[in-house]
Amino acid sequence: FGYMDGMVKAAKKDQDTIFMHATGYKGNETNMDNYVCHSFQARYLTGIAAGMLTKTNKIGVVGSHPIPEIIRNINALTIGAQTVNPDIEVNIVWINSWFDPPKDMDAAKALLDSGNDILYTTTDSPSVVTLAQQAWKSRGKEVWSMGNDAPMGSNGPDRYITGMMFNWNVLYKHIVDQLAAGKLKMDQRWNWGLKENCVGLSPWGVNVPGSVVNKVETIRMNWINDELDEWYPFSQGITKQDSSTISAGVIKRPELETMQYFVKGIVNKFPTQ
Repeated sequence: FGYMDGMVKAAKKDQDTIFMHATGYKGNETNMDNYVCHSFQARYLTGIAAGMLTKTNKIGVVGSHPIPEIIRNINALTIGAQTVNPDIEVNIVWINSWFDPPKDMDAAKALLDSGNDILYTTTDSPSVVTLAQQAWKSRGKEVWSMGNDAPMGSNGPDRYITGMMFNWNVLYKHIVDQLAAGKLKMDQRWNWGLKENCVGLSPWGVNVPGSVVNKVETIRMNWINDELDEWYPFSQGITKQDSSTISAGVIKRPELETMQYFVKGIVNKFPTQ
């Protein structure tokens, strides 16, 4: 995301090259486009599982960078948890990095020590999973963890729930196939999600109750079968952290791409950069 403006300049300078930007929103009609896999859809599903499993009603998130994609992911998991547990409280510790294992582990420990019994990460380190397993094995502490981007359950099999996973390959193949066939056009702004298998859930942990798995998987299939729309849950309207509301039908891709606020239930103040 941080390279978006640089890519705009590069595309303007080198117009014989096609530029494709992930998770961004800028492009042109000649040689630059953008695409996204809707990770917030999978995050919403994980939130439902978190809301069902927490005993403290406190969810902790190790935050990478406060860009719109991560903000909407945290908002989505909060809304998902609230559908089954209205008393949910979400706490975030930002580390301002995609991968910094020592910093990641410090943030995870801070969240655990402050009473969060479901630990998320939006980074590429499995620290929350490792920590949850250690807390269970050493102290019998009932804390659960969620993975990110790839299966992380092997780092803590007894205390792993599931996690958001990208399947970029399906979208990349579609784009390259169009290019090979001479049909690739710019300004497509691909929006793929659960239905297209561009995002999904990592394998469920061995100790996750069947009732949780069944609840989440039922909703996942409803999404795949078009019973939930592309922008759900945001399309249903939301209550922001300051208690103001956004009506149903307002939030679509442009609003998600620039999301700069928290929903009600998140404790932290919105970060300013």
